[in-house]
Amino acid sequence: MADTAKHKKARIILIVIEILAVLLFLFGSVPVFNSGNIAGAAVTGSIFLITLFWNKTAKFRRSRAGKAVTAAVAAFYILGFGFAGFLSFNMVRACLNRPEKPNMVVVLGCQLWGEDPSPMLKKRLDKAYELLVRYPDIPVVVTGGQGDDEIISEGEGMKRYLVKRGISEDRIIVEDKSTSTYENIRNAFDITDKMGLSRDITIATSEYHVYRASLMAKAQGAGEVTSAPSFTDINLLPAYWVREWLGISHFHVFGT
Repeated sequence: MADTAKHKKARIILIVIEILAVLLFLFGSVPVFNSGNIAGAAVTGSIFLITLFWNKTAKFRRSRAGKAVTAAVAAFYILGFGFAGFLSFNMVRACLNRPEKPNMVVVLGCQLWGEDPSPMLKKRLDKAYELLVRYPDIPVVVTGGQGDDEIISEGEGMKRYLVKRGISEDRIIVEDKSTSTYENIRNAFDITDKMGLSRDITIATSEYHVYRASLMAKAQGAGEVTSAPSFTDINLLPAYWVREWLGISHFHVFGT
């Protein structure tokens, strides 16, 4: 009886944790909603359902078909969580790869609010600004085209922000045609190659984004790639982190 009571209590605790996890992905990052929310809610929701109906499915799980299904589901979660852990390790390691002395900073695009950087983009620019002040001889490439809901290109908005903070226009190289991370880097290299600049770069972007951006840069012939990561608000991080697992997987499959 004691064991049954302990198991029941543990199961209730698990159910509560799993419900909180589902709610975190569904509502924790409002108003942001992306593929990370959907994937996170789907996985945590499926685990919640397994826990909730564990006892009711005991008879089925003891059958031959049930054992096969249980083994397949267990393998899916074990491999999935293992892969996610591997990606997370590399994402963290990429953030720790800081430059001793940067050669050139590349700021990756993010949404503008009107003509001003969104909070996430502002954080990326502030990280770049720190390096530009510390190393006044290095250039910076600001990247990003104009979205359908944007008044100006992201590159132009980023340039204006840095100029307002005192960075000379002569140091700022604007790339304003790209629509993705891959294009951010490709177009930046197209410009800097014509200027005769080195392909050793320091990428200024959000911490969850550094690893994938570094992979893309190396795939396009970058030299040494280091990072200047900015940090995402804690309520937004789970959704963006999970979305990045999907983005990295897409890159490994499709190369972009």
